[in-house]
Amino acid sequence: MRQYNFLASQDLRCFPVLLFLLGCLVGLLDPHGDPAATSELHPSDGPDADVRVLVEPERVRFQILLNLAFIEQFVDVAREAEDDIHPVEAPWVHEDLLAFFREANQVFLDGVAVVPLDGGYELLEPDLTLLPLFPRMGKKALVKMQLVLDYPAKSMPQQVRMIWGPYPPDLAIGDENYMPTLTIRAQLFAAGLTTPLEFTQEEPEVLWHNRGESAADFFLQVPETVPPPVWNLPMLSIFCAGLAAFAVFLIRGPAWRWIAVAGLLSTAFLARSVANVELSPSFLATELPTDQEAEAIFRPLHANLYRAFDYTAESDVYDALAASVDGPLLENLYEQIYRGLIQQEQGGAVSRVQAVRHIQVEVGSIGQLPEDGRPGFEVQCRWQVDGRVTHWGHSHDRTNEYLARYQVVQAEAGWRIGGSQMLESTTVSATPEGAAR
Repeated sequence: MRQYNFLASQDLRCFPVLLFLLGCLVGLLDPHGDPAATSELHPSDGPDADVRVLVEPERVRFQILLNLAFIEQFVDVAREAEDDIHPVEAPWVHEDLLAFFREANQVFLDGVAVVPLDGGYELLEPDLTLLPLFPRMGKKALVKMQLVLDYPAKSMPQQVRMIWGPYPPDLAIGDENYMPTLTIRAQLFAAGLTTPLEFTQEEPEVLWHNRGESAADFFLQVPETVPPPVWNLPMLSIFCAGLAAFAVFLIRGPAWRWIAVAGLLSTAFLARSVANVELSPSFLATELPTDQEAEAIFRPLHANLYRAFDYTAESDVYDALAASVDGPLLENLYEQIYRGLIQQEQGGAVSRVQAVRHIQVEVGSIGQLPEDGRPGFEVQCRWQVDGRVTHWGHSHDRTNEYLARYQVVQAEAGWRIGGSQMLESTTVSATPEGAAR
C-alpha cells in the first residue's frame, strides 16, 4: 500500500526510471538468468554443504547443513513449492535425507563400522535479502536444513575413518563444457582443536588419529626468568653461633668457657637445617635481559596470544592467555584479539588464525617499569595476522596488520605481557566474496 501511494504521488516522468530499476531487479532475482550479468556472485550459488564433525568420548557427531539446491540432487520429495520446503514437508525431507546419508556415508570408529543414530533436524529460515547474490539458484540456495547424525562410541575414539558419499556438481566453477563435482570442505573439532577436512569424489576418505594433542602442545617456549639469588638462613644455627661468640667473653673459667663454646657450636651445626628462613635482599637486583634476549622473550609470548584462540571453549582460551598475560590485562587483550578475528562481513564469524608474522620488533627501555616498579622492558611491534573463515564449502581469507606498544614484566610465574597500547589496525587484504574458495 505504501508503494502504491508513493507511485501515485510521483510525477509520471519518473516511471521510465522506475521501470528500468525494476527490470534490473528482476534480472538479478531470476534464477535462470545469466550469471555473468551479476558482478557479485556468491560462491555458494549452487548445491552446497556446511559440515562439522565433533569427536567426543561417547560419540562422533556430524552436523550437516545443506541447502535445497544440494538436497534436491539426491532426495526426490514432492513439494508444493519448487524452491522452498514447507514446515509440514520438513519431516518427510528429513526422513529421506537420513536414509540417504546412512547409505551414502560411512564412518568407522577404531576400525568398526557404526550405524548413525538420528540426532534431529532443523529447517532454517532463509534470509531473502541475499537473493540478488544467487542468480542461478535463487531461493534454493538460501533454504537450508540441518541434519545431525550421531555415531555412538563406548569411549574416546582413537581413530575415525570417514567416507563421504554425495558429490553434486560444483556450479560455482563449472560451465556447459566442464562440470566438476563439489569439494566438501568440513571442520573437525576434537580435544579443543579445530582441524580442516576435505572430501572429494576422487579422494572421498579421510582418516583422523587421536594423538592426544591439545592446543597447549603447539605453544612456543618462552625463556624463563632469572630470579635474584635467595639466601637460605638457618636462624637457630646463627643464634647458637652468636651465643658461642659471646661465651668466649662472658664465661670466666677457661674450662667452662670452652665447654660452653663447643656445646653451642655443636648445636649450631646440628640445627643448620632447622628454622631456616629464605631472604632475597633488595640490594641483589634481578638479572635483566639484553636487547636480543628481550626480543627472544617477547616474540613467543606475543605469538602465543593468538595460539590461545586455537581452543574452541572460551574458558580454555582464557586459561591459555593467562600463560602470556599478566592478570589485570587479561580481559582487555581477550576482547582486543577477539574483535580482530571477527569477520563482520561474514555475519560476525570468528576466523581461525593461519599465521602470525612479526614484521618489526623494537625493544625500548629495559629496567624497572614506572607503573608498578617491577623489572621488565618495553617493546613496539608491527605484525600481520592471517585469518580464515570456513563455511558452506568455501573459505574467506583476510590479513590484518597491527602496530602496538607493549610492556613485558617479570611476574611470579615468569615473563608476562603487562601493558598494551594499540597504535594502528588496518586490513591488508581480504578474499572478495565472489572469489572465495
